[in-house]
Amino acid sequence: MTRAIPVDVGPVEPDGEHVFAADGPRDRLARLLYGAVGAGAIIFGGLSMQPFLAQVDIPSLVWSWTAWLMVFLLPVLPASLSRRAPLSILRGLARVHGAVFVIILVGWLVLGAHALPVGLGIPWVLSFTGVPCVAVAVSERATIAWAFVVVACTLSGVVRAVTTPGERPALVGLQDGLYSLLLISVFVGFTLALRRSASRVEAATRLSRAADARVAACTARTLERQMIDDLVHDSVISTLLVAGLGRADNAVISRQAATTLEKLDFLSMPTEFEVVARSLVWARLEALTSDLAPAAILRAELHLDRMIPVRVGDAVVGAVGEALRNSVASAAIGHRHPVTRRVTVRPSGGGIQVLVSDDGAGFEPSLVPAERLGIAQSIVGRMKRVPGGAAVVRSRPGHGTEVLITWIPPAAITGVPSVAPRRAVADGVASAQERDIPAVASREGKPQRPDNAPRLMSLTGTVAPSIGLARGILGLFIGVHVLLAVAEWEHVGRFPVGPAVDVLALLAVSAAGLWSILPARDPFPRSRTLGILGLCGVAGGLMFLHVSPLDERPFAQWHLGAVTLVLVVLVARGRLGWVWVGYAALAVSTVAWGLAYGLSIADGVGLVIRHAGTLLVGTLFAVGLRRSGRSLNVLILDGSQRAAGKAASDAVAKERAVQLARFNALARPALEGLVEPHELSRAEQAECLLVEGSLRDAIRARSLFIEPIVSATRAARSRGVEVTLLDDSGDFQPADVSVLARLVCDELDALNFGRFTARILPSGRVDLATVVVEAVEHRMLVVARDGTARDA
Repeated sequence: MTRAIPVDVGPVEPDGEHVFAADGPRDRLARLLYGAVGAGAIIFGGLSMQPFLAQVDIPSLVWSWTAWLMVFLLPVLPASLSRRAPLSILRGLARVHGAVFVIILVGWLVLGAHALPVGLGIPWVLSFTGVPCVAVAVSERATIAWAFVVVACTLSGVVRAVTTPGERPALVGLQDGLYSLLLISVFVGFTLALRRSASRVEAATRLSRAADARVAACTARTLERQMIDDLVHDSVISTLLVAGLGRADNAVISRQAATTLEKLDFLSMPTEFEVVARSLVWARLEALTSDLAPAAILRAELHLDRMIPVRVGDAVVGAVGEALRNSVASAAIGHRHPVTRRVTVRPSGGGIQVLVSDDGAGFEPSLVPAERLGIAQSIVGRMKRVPGGAAVVRSRPGHGTEVLITWIPPAAITGVPSVAPRRAVADGVASAQERDIPAVASREGKPQRPDNAPRLMSLTGTVAPSIGLARGILGLFIGVHVLLAVAEWEHVGRFPVGPAVDVLALLAVSAAGLWSILPARDPFPRSRTLGILGLCGVAGGLMFLHVSPLDERPFAQWHLGAVTLVLVVLVARGRLGWVWVGYAALAVSTVAWGLAYGLSIADGVGLVIRHAGTLLVGTLFAVGLRRSGRSLNVLILDGSQRAAGKAASDAVAKERAVQLARFNALARPALEGLVEPHELSRAEQAECLLVEGSLRDAIRARSLFIEPIVSATRAARSRGVEVTLLDDSGDFQPADVSVLARLVCDELDALNFGRFTARILPSGRVDLATVVVEAVEHRMLVVARDGTARDA
């Protein structure tokens, strides 16, 4: 006896209000699952048609058609709405589905509580038992799901008992109810396990996304700060230094000051794009390539990371996807040898370049019809629509195809200063702003992601019931089949040793069931798969020796359901191909077994067709799960990219505002005083040099650029002291430098000439800073992290 059981994959988010923004693994998988439940209902609706039409007048024509349409349409409706409707609506439909199914079972007991005529089979409604059970398991908590399974299976057993003709109907009802409980428990167990897995993935994704956002924000701040520092150094400081030393004509100084102010004003304009790290774009390309062309050779040469606009990343990924799809669809047509595909990502002019190539059949680009938009719009056009983007397609018949996708920041093309951390650098030459960014190591075939790239989550390798649940299901599996086998012992007739053969078959299939649920890597090891299939073959062969296919008792051929159930578990554990090979062998053996007893081929197929339906539904769900897992990886990367892009964009805006406010406060008055050409007085020249020195401190000594050090430094320089402030702590600035600040100010206030150097040490050092004084005497102080100073 076989029930319709959609294998399931996922959960429902109780908060289903945000219909189109459900981008978490749980929400995405819940929608996939509702579609899969509908597919299972369609399959088993077809298998139920023969008994339904035979029983359509029981208890009445109207009641039967109404009940059938409801149990069929209620799961199909959420499937059709799964991509659009709020999850709260889908969950409500699943509840209605479960309630209606229970009402139909109760109605059958009330209106049709009598044995069916011989030859009409089992009540058609029992074929749908698994569909509402899985739907409820997707939508509700585990306790509610298991309670519903028990209620549905109990009612199913009672309906079977009251409708079974002949002897021992109560035993048949008990067997049917327990068998339904066993089979449905397997699928509900996988469903709930997947819900837990999806929750873990979502939690891990949240943490990973937050970490990515933090790293992206830190990187963006560093790049933005370095870009502004470069501008200040190359324009502001140089202008003030030239003016302070009087090394240029007044008109030249005036033009330079005006140009510098324009650059500062240009930086104050809003950032045009959200930005994202190139390494995250590479991670998306890697996931996309593994999905579209798993055998492609991947190579990344992004040895230095930097930020690019999110819009550019989306365009590059879209164009690469179209190129790969075209290659997969056409490169092997008429080509004698296996096609090798390569995807290479490298830096280009401060941007990114991707080469997608294959050695396939190739084509003549000039012969591509104008109405074909794949290349013209999805590749070339897509990149042309991005400022600085370009795509070139090169191909010849018999010589493969190359698609070169490039984005270079417009600043690198026009020479206009960039408004975001996208300043151009020549190929192969690291700019100052890139030297501190972690490298992205790569190797051909399997590039490594940088530490800030999102990690792909495996939803399929962790979908297994808990140890307690697995043991419970295994115990139920053994207990149910012991009951089914023992109940038939008085009827086994080909050999006197029939019960002993039954026991051996039961031991073999129980061992296979145990082996299938033990922990293992994903995919399931081939050796264990073959061992389990061998045990199933032994169980089937032993049963064929002493059981007749002519026996019409409900569970005379119990081994067919037992083997199918083990195969369903193997499908869920990733061995789809081997499972169907095993089932094909079982089906052929069963048909041959039937032919040996005088049955027709159709009769032999009838013995296995219901079990094939269960295995087919399980297979479709497993395939959907694995494809969904790959799609979710891409979605996770997209989400991580966008979160990182937003964090980077926010960090850029904040860092730019802080830095520009600081530099405008320091330098704008002096620069505005230089715009009008005039002869500078000594006081004006001195002021320019003092401002220039403060700007250097702001760039080179961020941790020390605080009051009262700023004022003490300016005063010391006014007295002729040569002051140098340095901060080597990088992004790990000390939390409190107040004690060090007092020490620096005291030393500066005591100097009227000479040199003074204060340096904060790198974050990994034991001490905090050093102070060197070169005046009447030369001294060096070492400052500990608690603020105490000692002579070096």
